[in-house]
Amino acid sequence: MAWRGRQRERIFPVEITPMIDVVFLLVIFFMVTAQFAQISRAELDLPQERGEQREQVGREELIINLTREGVIIIAEQRIELGEIEPYVRQALERSGEDPAAASVQLRIDRESDTRQLNDLVTRLQGLGVGRVRVATKVP
Repeated sequence: MAWRGRQRERIFPVEITPMIDVVFLLVIFFMVTAQFAQISRAELDLPQERGEQREQVGREELIINLTREGVIIIAEQRIELGEIEPYVRQALERSGEDPAAASVQLRIDRESDTRQLNDLVTRLQGLGVGRVRVATKVP
């Protein structure tokens, strides 16, 4: 007769320290990336238009801010219209094979001069930007 002893149930200890570490790193990652998103946006009074309503906002390669005083701001740097080419070239390179697929978002203050907007859009088209979106605020 074979002896069958009671088999002890094995309990594996659950280590939660690595899981806490991973969660902590994820929280830090999302906090830092949220700050980068705010860096590219200057405080502007955007025009109030319904515009195109998309549930998921696309990621533009370049965000250009134009203040009411006519100052162009890219990534918290004030630049002149003639100095915009290196930023646009970088956005075109990041867009991949098709430069016409590069997307630029313009954030224009509602009190800014339309001549400056026209000059900016004309310069972007001359540099080969395929899509230009104008950011608005929903009324």
